Amino acid sequence: MRKVLLFILAFLMTTCVPFVSGQDLGPPSWEMGWETDMDSTYLVELEDDWDLSGELVFFINNDRSNELNVDLTYDYDEDGPFIFDGPDSVSVSGSTNESVTITITGADAETVRAFAPNGSIQLTIKGEEIVGGTPVGENEIEGDISTPRLYKLVPEVQLPSDTLFSGSWVEFTLMVSNLGNNNDAIVSADATIRSCPHLSVTGLESLENVVVGVTDKDGNGKKSFTLRLEATSSHQERTCEVSISVLSEGDEMTRSSTMNVNVVAPSADDSTVSDNDQDDDSETTSTGSESMPSFSLIEIFFVILLTTAFVARRHS
Repeated sequence: MRKVLLFILAFLMTTCVPFVSGQDLGPPSWEMGWETDMDSTYLVELEDDWDLSGELVFFINNDRSNELNVDLTYDYDEDGPFIFDGPDSVSVSGSTNESVTITITGADAETVRAFAPNGSIQLTIKGEEIVGGTPVGENEIEGDISTPRLYKLVPEVQLPSDTLFSGSWVEFTLMVSNLGNNNDAIVSADATIRSCPHLSVTGLESLENVVVGVTDKDGNGKKSFTLRLEATSSHQERTCEVSISVLSEGDEMTRSSTMNVNVVAPSADDSTVSDNDQDDDSETTSTGSESMPSFSLIEIFFVILLTTAFVARRHS
């Protein structure tokens, strides 16, 4: 009886050893990870026309000897400026590492520009292992994506409503828009005038160090400045080209806006008319002085009258 019990115990021990070993070894695992450096926020490439692009790469490592099938889903805020495009599933052969690429494109230009560069969108990639159509395991990775800062100060001059005469001045308006995605400041402003050395622009110092917020699609947020055009009295009648430029603090770029301004001066005909008026005045004055002899005729008449009376009295 004792031998039977020892035999049964030995049998149980031999059957349990492989089972325990099998539990310790287990099936080799699989994992997902980033090939793109995602330790910090990933910045897409952004063009002046708000066209953006980017590319993210991650890997799926399969240490098993058999093929691994993984379904992929991408979770992100679809109201943001980014559109992510990647495969829905990946098959990874045994003992291999598969790289997967996700392309990033942008939504419409206004949505991209309205997205603040100090914010970010989180992308979560979830991989589910599928066996016989049934999920049996999963992994996931995540990363933050944002846009770089873009600066674009754009000036726009508006023609003065009043006529500019020689020896006078008129006011005009300069509008400055911020078509970037971040607050910007005007470092300085300058005026360039062609063909008119006797014309000048004043008031440009009022633009210095003025912060301009982001201008929305409806034009809200523009800064308005009132400047002055001054023409000397010696300015000839001429069309002048006036350009106003502003220097951006953000990108250190200078952008300008140009307008044509007409300066009105007295013509040669106006001078001739003025001279003729003076001649007429002189002739009038001269005519007035020539009327003096009429007083002498009156005196002569009285003299004749007195003489006649004296003679008549003498005869009487």
